[in-house]
This record gives sequence, C-alpha cells and structure tokens, in this order.
Amino acid sequence: MGESMIRKQQMERRTQQILHTALKLFCEKGIEDTSVEEIAKAAGVGPATIYRYFETKAQLAISAGIAYWQKVAGKYLESLSQIAYQKLSGLQQMECIFHIFSEIFQEELLFLKFLQEFDIFVQRYHISKERLGEYEEYILNLKPYMTNALEKGLRDGSLAFSYTADEIYFSVTHTLISLMQKLSLNGHILSSDERVGLALQVEIAGNLLLKGLAAKE
Repeated sequence: MGESMIRKQQMERRTQQILHTALKLFCEKGIEDTSVEEIAKAAGVGPATIYRYFETKAQLAISAGIAYWQKVAGKYLESLSQIAYQKLSGLQQMECIFHIFSEIFQEELLFLKFLQEFDIFVQRYHISKERLGEYEEYILNLKPYMTNALEKGLRDGSLAFSYTADEIYFSVTHTLISLMQKLSLNGHILSSDERVGLALQVEIAGNLLLKGLAAKE
C-alpha cells in the first residue's frame, strides 16, 4: 500500500472520529452550546486539527448532519429495496413508509433533537441554501420511495388523490417530521401531554394521512 493511500485512510479515520465526537456532543449539549475546543478535547486532537478538516464550526455541523442522515437512511430504508416490498400495492408500500416514521420516532429521539437543533443553528447563522446542498440531498433520500409508491397506488387503484406525488411527499414529510421533532423535544411539558402516548400520536397522524390517500371502496 502506497504512502498516499495510507495517508488518505488516516485522514478518513480522523474525519470520522471528529464527526462521531461532534455528533455526540451536539446531541448532548446542542450545537450552539458546543465549542470546537470541547469537540477537539473529546476527540483527543487539538482545535487546529479540527480546523484543518473543517474550516468552520458551521461546516462541521453540516458534515455531522450529513453523516447522521446517512446513518439513519442506511438503517431504515434498506427494507424498501427488498423484493417483497416491490410486490406490494402502492397503499401497502405507503403503509411500510409510514411505519418507518413511527420506528424512527421510537428509536431515534436523539436524531430528531439534532434536526431541531440544526434547523435553529442554520437560521441563527444565516447559512445559505447553497452550503446546505449536500445535506439536502440526504434529506431527500426517502423521496423516490414515496413518490414511486404514490404513483404505483394511482396505477393499481389502491390510492386516490388529485395532487402531484411531489406535493404530497413534501406535505406529508414536513407534517410528520415537524410533529416528531415537537414531541421529541416538548412532548411532556403539560400534564395533558400524558393523556396520549407520544408514539401513538405519531402513529395516529400517519394513519390519518394514509386514510386520506387511500382509494374509497
């Protein structure tokens, strides 16, 4: 193995080490309240090393967000590529997709809290859409699965709607993710919040949305 290849692998390991540490601290303390110095100390490197890999804290936060989306997408979207899934009707495929949202809410609360923190960070520091391009690509990983299921549902008669598949995708995902973020952060503020389980609320919202898309018998 050549020297350049070894150096490249070392840099990749160091990058992943920094990202893993940054994500852990961002989730624990929030992006705003986590300094580069803290990340460097926890990662066992100097602040200058972090700035060698990431020019700014904003770039580090964006890269951490991309890594988190990659991890979650890889974990939950794999089932949507299975042969058994491909044989389902459009309605059944949408049921699988909504189930994934429920799973993410139950298993990935830190991820949802990070998304909320990241949104606040982006707005506060006026990070441009151009800088968020790669981050956005990973957010849209689910889009082809949902739009394909919606279009299949129209063809096989299991779904009925007058909007475009894109319009439904963005409306549904914004609705569910916003609800999931809200509940993950502020789901236990009032005593009345305890009346309905948080996971059940996400499930009910998904079922109502799905019912609105299903063809009437």
